[in-house]
Order: sequence, then structure tokens, then C-alpha cells
Amino acid sequence: MERSNTLFDDEFLKKLEYLNLISKQMVPGHLHGEHRSKKKTNSGIEFSDYREYVSGEDTRNVDWRTFLRLDKLLLRTFEEEADLPIYIFIDSSASMDYGNPSKFDHARKIAAAMCYVGLMNQDRVNLIGFNSGVDKQLSARRGKSQVWNTFQFLEAMTTRGSTSMVRSFKGFFSSRRRRGLVVVISDFLDPSGFERAFDMLRHYRQDLFAVHLYETEEREPKLPDEVLLKDAELGTIERVKITPSLMDSYRELFDSHSESIEAYCKKNGWGYINTSTETPFEDLVLQVFRQGRFLK
Repeated sequence: MERSNTLFDDEFLKKLEYLNLISKQMVPGHLHGEHRSKKKTNSGIEFSDYREYVSGEDTRNVDWRTFLRLDKLLLRTFEEEADLPIYIFIDSSASMDYGNPSKFDHARKIAAAMCYVGLMNQDRVNLIGFNSGVDKQLSARRGKSQVWNTFQFLEAMTTRGSTSMVRSFKGFFSSRRRRGLVVVISDFLDPSGFERAFDMLRHYRQDLFAVHLYETEEREPKLPDEVLLKDAELGTIERVKITPSLMDSYRELFDSHSESIEAYCKKNGWGYINTSTETPFEDLVLQVFRQGRFLK
């Protein structure tokens, strides 16, 4: 199928095949949807536990041997595997359109790689572009045949506006959504911070994997003694005198912000990766796999 640009060229596709192959080696035997949970049912494949029989229930799963021995009616319960959806949120705010290649292009390649591996292994993948709210979304897709649809969706995305994870998560999860894995790929330059948004994910009982992207120059900017700085999202301009102490404070603040996000994720048993756009996307995706949350 002809594609609109070269973001996902032949070289990129070869890397996806490699990642898919590696993912199978990392999680041997995964074939039917990587991210799974267990739910108790009255029928299934794997025995789980016993519970007392309630009058009027189906007697097919009564343990008659236990009844003969204890004179007590007990039902056998089973665990049924249920594939969990994967919700991939890509930050499409204006601040992502920075760098060469831009953070946004890097984010879309990471998302494409995750989609590819998920779809090839029968996970239900949802794609959501967000800025000041949910901007674009591609509802759940499953199976190899949906790969090109996800690529077309990602290629058509553009950057604009400011960032509000709170409004984005609220807008998406206020409709009833199944519990699953939320992957957020962003520079996390949200004026309101990240805590309220992450609290919301905890409220909706979602799992999270945060991919924190930055451009190297954002942490180590090379600036003259005096500059006019323009906010990429708000459009405001401010004249700033650059001093060594100011640069030291800036780097400390930058690192503190990253450490705060990482600490919050660690506290809640969530995944977190902090990386620059200089890291090849395939190396980053492998790091995600190794943390054991995307592949299960």
C-alpha cells in the first residue's frame, strides 16, 4: 500500500520485523495477546479455587467427591485469561515539534513499533493523539491486517496547541473503558504538571508505561548571553539573561522533573523510561520490552 511520506520506509519496516522476532524470544510461547489478566469464572481452562454452592446454581461444577467426603456442596471455580487492551497516547502538542528529527517523529515511530508488535500478537491496540484534549483516536484494532491502518493514522497526525493530560485522560476514560495498559509517549511539558493526570489513571485502575522523550539540547541548551525565549505552546516571549548559575538551576529543575515522574511511576508499580531523541527507537522499544509490562 502506498504511504504518504517516508516516516515508515522500508528500512523502518525491517526494524519492525526484527523487533517482532526479538519480542517472541523475550517472551517464549506468547501467541494470543501479550497483555493478559485473570478473571474468575464458573467455567474455564485453569482450576482456581472452591466456593460454596448457592441454591439454584448450575451443578455441573459441583465437586461431588468433596460432597461425599465432607457432606458439603462446593463449586469449582476457574481462571479465564482475558486479553487487556493497550491504549497508546501520543503527545501531539506544539512542544513536540522540536529537534531534528523531532520529538514528534520519534514518538510516532515508537508508537508504530509498539502497535506492530501488539497487532502481530493479537493484542487490542488503541491509538490516541492528545494535546489540550483528545485530538484524534483510532479505536481498538487487532491482527496483522490492521498494521497499515495504524501507520496511516500516525502519518496523518500533526502537532498543535498546548498540553493537558488531565483533560485528555478525562475525555477518553470518562467513557467506559476496559482496564488495560496505558502507554504515554510525551515530553511531559504540561503546565499543570503530571500528578493530577496520573492520579486519574489510578482512579480508573489503569496500568501505565510512561515514555519520557526529550531533545538533548533541551537539557543542555547552547545559548548566547542574552536571548528571547518563545514558549512553543503558549506563544509568550520573554527576554532572558543567561548566566552559569541560571543554567545550573535549569538543569537541576529539568532533572528533578524527570525524577519526580519516575518516582511516581515506581511508587505505583508502573513503568518509566527517560530518553533523548538520539536513542535509536528500536533500542528504546527493547528497553520497554525488558521491563516486562508491554509483553506478558
